Amino acid sequence: MQIDIDSMTVSHPVVPGKVIVIIVDGVQGKAKVAEAVEHGYTIIETAKGKTARIKYEESELF
Repeated sequence: MQIDIDSMTVSHPVVPGKVIVIIVDGVQGKAKVAEAVEHGYTIIETAKGKTARIKYEESELF
């Protein structure tokens, strides 16, 4: 992931075969890249307006 401090922008290439989630937290001035689960939920939790954690809940399709 590339972060341009001057323009405050983030760029990340598309990754074939993957779903990528980019979290940009303007309060803390941070950016995070997370890979989404194949089946299930990728949950971004916040606390007091800031990113707190990322939860992954996987399930299986029948």
